[in-house]
Amino acid sequence: MSFALSVKEEVVKKSFAPCCQKAFLGGFTKYNMKLNISDHYFNFEVSSISNPVIRAIYTFFRHSFDAEIETIIVQSNKLKKHKTFILKIKKNSRYILEALHVYDFAHHQKIIEIPDDWEEHCHRAYIAGIFVACGSVNSPNTSNYHLEVQFSEEPSVLYFKKLLSKYRFLFKITKRHDKYVCYIKKSFLVSDFLKLIDAINSVLTFEDTRISRDMTNSINRLNNIEISNQQKSTKAGIEQVMMINYLVDHDLFDELNENTKKLAYQRLANPESSLQELSDLLYDKYNLELSKSGVNHLFREIKKIYYENLK
Repeated sequence: MSFALSVKEEVVKKSFAPCCQKAFLGGFTKYNMKLNISDHYFNFEVSSISNPVIRAIYTFFRHSFDAEIETIIVQSNKLKKHKTFILKIKKNSRYILEALHVYDFAHHQKIIEIPDDWEEHCHRAYIAGIFVACGSVNSPNTSNYHLEVQFSEEPSVLYFKKLLSKYRFLFKITKRHDKYVCYIKKSFLVSDFLKLIDAINSVLTFEDTRISRDMTNSINRLNNIEISNQQKSTKAGIEQVMMINYLVDHDLFDELNENTKKLAYQRLANPESSLQELSDLLYDKYNLELSKSGVNHLFREIKKIYYENLK
């Protein structure tokens, strides 16, 4: 099961107050339904590939309305042979769509906005219904954080963005083929959206996976830095050994002061040691206390004499 589907199934398992059941149904039906209209009948259908989701929708309709519901199961013949569960609402279908603020029959158009007098809990249930109908979220196992909701018409995507801005979500909009897509990519916004629709277990899964991966990435970055520093230290050590040997071969070694000579002896004996390790060796062997910057200063003296006498 995908992470997105597990989020949707968690959402529909929560307990909704009667008003929130209708709000959820309004969001889900508005962006999932298929209208069937002819001279002799009128009804609408909603569908899902998830059995738990369609069972919850069925229960909400039965609790909220005197609905006559026909259940249809369609088996896909594609590579992923999943089933699609369809609910056909036959009885009182027009009244139901009006009560859910889904369709304006006087003007024959979808109702985009929700009533102004709705409480926040109904807003959240409505948003949850929309996400279950046409939303998606990437698995936290991927490094690409992405949550999106797709709409067929521009007014819907603009209103959804406006509705979510009240909760400080900065959704972006793009057009993909014939769909309008409202999306967020920041991990904390994805997590906050899952909290908004009360998918708490999914939030915990998302955060746990994200933190584990971020920690692994941080450790890898530190290891890479350490390897890079070690490579730089080794390269510097080889160059310093070459300079010291040059001074010895050209009778220039005695131009070094006593502390620099002691450092040169230790570098020849320990060509791969870091500045801190050389500092510790000088203290242990000669009781000479030098900081890393002090050791580096002595190496600059060796470098200066080397280049002044380089032939």
